[in-house]
Amino acid sequence: MLTAAVLFLAGTLSGCMAAPVPPNTAPPVAKATAAPAEAPPIFASNDEALAAAEAAYAAYEALSDSITADGGTGGDRIEPAASPKYLPDLLDSFVGFSKTGFISRGSSTFDNVSLIRNSVEPRGGVSIELYLCSDISEVRLIDKTGADVTPAGRTNRTPLQVGFTSSAANPSLLLLDKEDVWSGRNFC
Repeated sequence: MLTAAVLFLAGTLSGCMAAPVPPNTAPPVAKATAAPAEAPPIFASNDEALAAAEAAYAAYEALSDSITADGGTGGDRIEPAASPKYLPDLLDSFVGFSKTGFISRGSSTFDNVSLIRNSVEPRGGVSIELYLCSDISEVRLIDKTGADVTPAGRTNRTPLQVGFTSSAANPSLLLLDKEDVWSGRNFC
């Protein structure tokens, strides 16, 4: 009878034992990670980017007018407003102006500004392009004798495609990177 009780008890308890865990044969599942965050925009809107580019171009024009008022000397004063890529072209133009012996009087202006592109660059910083009308109608050329030698038939309003760039270190400081005469329909 003891044997029957032990067998009964052993049989009853065997159902209470945990079954062995089978080995994990499922393929490993990659853990989800957060996607890399996109760089936040430098400017909150295209309107803000346009306003910053207009301010940068106005600062550039003021420096340029100042340099030509001094006969083209001290062209390196334009450096804070120009990209390293565009600076040599600007310096060459001031050297060329200085060789004429002229000085300028008056201020250049611009209007009809529209945004072409505002983008964050992969290396950091931004690239902004605009259309604008450069207006030199108030700028006079004066020779060494003080005579006004401004050409009578010069084009005073010129459509331009203007580009700016900035660095990752100072993304909101826009530097003039190009000025190309627009070859399409004159929007000035």
